Amino acid sequence: MAQKVIVTNMAGEPVNQAVIILKTAEEGHPLIVLTDNNGLAEVGTFLRKVQIVVRHVSFVDYTDSLNQITADFKIRLTEKDVKLDEVVVTSEFTPKTQSESIAPVTVINRTQIDNQAASNLESVLSQQLNIRISQDGILGSSMSMNGLSGQNIKFLVDGVPVTGRLDGSIDLSQINLNNVERIEVVNGPMATSYGTDAAGGVVNLITRQSVDKKFETGINTMYESIGQYNVDGFAGFNTGKSSVYVSGGRNFFDGWSSTDTGRWQEWKPKEQIFGNARYRWVGKKVVASYSLNVFDEKLSNKGTPRMTPYAAYAFDEYYKTQRITNQIQSSFIPGRDMLLSAMFAHSYYQRIKNTYIKDLTTLNESLVAGSEEQDTTRMHTITGRATFSGMSKDSKISYQSGIDLTHEIADGSRFNEETKSSGDYALFFTAAYKPSVKLEFKPGFRIAYNTNFKAPVIPSFSVKYQLSKIVAIRGSYGKGFRAPGLKEMYLYFVDINHNIQGNENLLPEYSDNFYVSASVTHNYNTITFNHELSGFYNSMRNLITLAQPDPENSLFTYVNLGKYSTHGMNYRINGSYKGFSAGAGVSYTGRYNIYSDSADFDQYIYSPDFSANIQYHLTKVNLTFSTFFKFNGKLPGYKLNEDGTITQFTNDSYRFLDASVRKGFLKNRISFAAGVKNILNVTNVNAMNAASAHSAGNEEQAVGTGRSYFGKLTFLFGK
Repeated sequence: MAQKVIVTNMAGEPVNQAVIILKTAEEGHPLIVLTDNNGLAEVGTFLRKVQIVVRHVSFVDYTDSLNQITADFKIRLTEKDVKLDEVVVTSEFTPKTQSESIAPVTVINRTQIDNQAASNLESVLSQQLNIRISQDGILGSSMSMNGLSGQNIKFLVDGVPVTGRLDGSIDLSQINLNNVERIEVVNGPMATSYGTDAAGGVVNLITRQSVDKKFETGINTMYESIGQYNVDGFAGFNTGKSSVYVSGGRNFFDGWSSTDTGRWQEWKPKEQIFGNARYRWVGKKVVASYSLNVFDEKLSNKGTPRMTPYAAYAFDEYYKTQRITNQIQSSFIPGRDMLLSAMFAHSYYQRIKNTYIKDLTTLNESLVAGSEEQDTTRMHTITGRATFSGMSKDSKISYQSGIDLTHEIADGSRFNEETKSSGDYALFFTAAYKPSVKLEFKPGFRIAYNTNFKAPVIPSFSVKYQLSKIVAIRGSYGKGFRAPGLKEMYLYFVDINHNIQGNENLLPEYSDNFYVSASVTHNYNTITFNHELSGFYNSMRNLITLAQPDPENSLFTYVNLGKYSTHGMNYRINGSYKGFSAGAGVSYTGRYNIYSDSADFDQYIYSPDFSANIQYHLTKVNLTFSTFFKFNGKLPGYKLNEDGTITQFTNDSYRFLDASVRKGFLKNRISFAAGVKNILNVTNVNAMNAASAHSAGNEEQAVGTGRSYFGKLTFLFGK
C-alpha cells in the first residue's frame, strides 16, 4: 500500500504544490512528487534508508534522512522571512523564478494588489516605473511602456488576448482584478512567442484556478469617497481532482468633477458587472479546464442643460460595452521532461453608443433621430495556441515549438454595416542552450501567414550571463511586425463631433527592439537587496497613428509615419528585512520628435519618471502599512498649427501619493483595509493637447480625481 506524506505550515494548514524529492543510495534517479490542495502526496513504501527533501518557494527547504517509510507521516515547513523570488510563466517554457528567467519580468503579486486596494489594471499599473497612464472621458485609460503606446503591448488573461481596442489601446479600467492572483509584465520584445502587438512587451494576468480547501467562499466590499462602490464575491469546491470556481461582482462609479458643473462631469459615471466560472480537472499527467468570463459596462455622458422659453432638455450619451470569453485549456505530460499544452478561446466584444434627448421637466427621454448619433461595433476573435516543450537528457538544451492562430471578424455601423475579417496563423520555435551553469542563450523565430499582408520571418535572440552568484546580465533582441487592425483600415465614424475614417492603404509596422539589463542581488540571512540597471532601444518603421492630414479639414485618419524610435534607461532598487520591504526606481525616456526633420527642434523629447513604495508587516498582529508614490515628469511636445507652423509645448509633471493600512483577523478570515488615495490632491495639470478626433485642443488634462478616502472589508469562509 502506498504511503502518504502530509505537508503543512507551522499552523497546520496544508501546503499546495510543495516539491518532495526522495532518493536512496541504490537508485540513481530520485522520485519527485507534488502535494495536492490538501497537502498530500503518495510516495510509496521504502524499506531502506531514504533521503527526503521538501521545497516550496514560500518556505525554508526541509531535509531529513529516514531509515524506512512504511507509514504515513507529516512534515511541517517554516515560512521564509525574506522577500520571495516570484515564479513566472510568461515567456518561459515551464514555470521559473524571476532570477532564473532569461526575460526581464516584473511580478505584481496579490499582496501588493491588496495593499494598493486596486480594483482594476489601471490602478495597479499607474504606480509602476516607466509606465504612463493616459485618461479619456469616453475611451477610458490607456498606457505606454518604454515610450511605446498600448497598441504595441499585448494584454493577456491566462494567455488569452484581450479584445476590443479603442484607438489602438485596451481600456485598462475595464480589466478587473477581483480573481487575479498576480500580474506579469514583460519588458522587451516578445513578438516571436506572442505575435502582433507584442513588440513592446506583454502584460499577462494570471487568475485564480481553484480554491485550496474543499469548500471556500468570500465577499469583498469597498467604498471610496469619490463615489466608488464595489462589491464582489466567490465560491469554490475542490475534491482533489475536480474543482469548481465561480466569482462575480459589481463596480459602480457615480462620476466626479473638480468643480460642480451640474449634470456634465469630467470623469463619467459608469457601472460594471462581471462574472467568471471555471471547471478544472487534475489527473496524474493531464490538467484540463474550461472557463467563462463575462463583462458588461455602461458609461453615461450626460450633457449640459439647454434652456429655452418653452423647454429644458439635454443630450445624453450612453456607451455599453460587453465582453464574453469562452476558453478551454489543457496540459499533458507525455514523458520525462516533456510538456504539451493547448488553448482554444472565443472572445466576443460589443460596444454600443446611444444618444437620447432628455426632457428635464418630465424626465422622459427618446432616441435622437439620425444614424450618426447611434453606433454599434461587434468583434469576434477566435484564438488557438498549442506548444510542445522538451529538454535534452543532459539538461543543456530545452526547446518549445508551437502554433498560434488568430482570426478576427468585425461588423457594425462603424464598418458601414459590412463584415471585415483578418487572420494571422503562425508557427514558432524557441530553444534555450546552456553550455555552462553561468551562460544561457535563447534564439527563436516565428513564421506567419497574414490574410491581408505579407508577414516576414520574425527572429529573436536572448542571452543571460551569471557573472557571479550575485550578478546577472541579460540582453535581448527581437524583430516586430504589426499588421494594421480592422478599425485602422475600415473604420467609418462620422457625426457632429467626429470625423474618423480608416485607411485601406496602410502599410504594416516593422520594428527592431533591444533590451539589456544588469542586476545585483544580495542575500544576508533575512536581508535581501536587489539592484537593476536596464536600457532599451526601439526603432519602428511605418508606425501607425491617428492624424489630421489637413489642419483646415476636420477629417482624421490613420497614417504611417516614416520612422519612430524610443530609448531610455531604468534603475531599480528593492530591499526587504523581515516584515519590512521597500523599493524605488527612476527612468529617463526619449521619444523621437517627428517634426525634427522639417524644423529646428531637438531630435528626441525626454521625460523622467520616479516611483517608490514602502510596506511594513507586523506579523504578530497581522497588520500591514503601505505607501506608494509615483512621479510623472514633464513631457514636451509639438503641435502643428493651421497655418503650417509648429508650436512647442509642455505637459506639466504630476505626482500621486497613496497610503493604506490593512489588518487581518481570525487567520485572515476577516480583513479590513483603509487609506487615502491621491493624498496630494492632483486633479488637472497644465497641458496643450492638439485638437484630436475626440476633443478640441485645450490647456488642461485630467489626470486624477482628487484626494479620496476608502475602506475595504473582506470575509472568507471555508472548511
